[in-house]
Amino acid sequence: MNGEAMCEARQEMHGDPDAMRRFAERLHAPGVDVEVVDVPACQGGTQACAAFTTADALSTVALADFLRDTTQAIATLKAAAFTAADDYEATDRAGAQAVTGTVFGIVLREV
Repeated sequence: MNGEAMCEARQEMHGDPDAMRRFAERLHAPGVDVEVVDVPACQGGTQACAAFTTADALSTVALADFLRDTTQAIATLKAAAFTAADDYEATDRAGAQAVTGTVFGIVLREV
């Protein structure tokens, strides 16, 4: 990326790429696997057994879906934090090179 491609907002950023990377390294997906098992039909027991069994099965599926979605979201956030750190450093280097080139150009013209 060259300095000309930077927008005004990015020229005003004051970020800490190391902190961005430390944040990303601390992100971990929930290490829980939810197993959906078939529950045998109610035989005897309370009248609410079927309702409880159905609610348990539905909530287990919902929990598995939530954990899968959360795992994907955490992976996306982690990648974005690493990308932001790399992008910030690349933009910072491009800006420094642009300034250095300008300074050297002025000094060389003066000599």
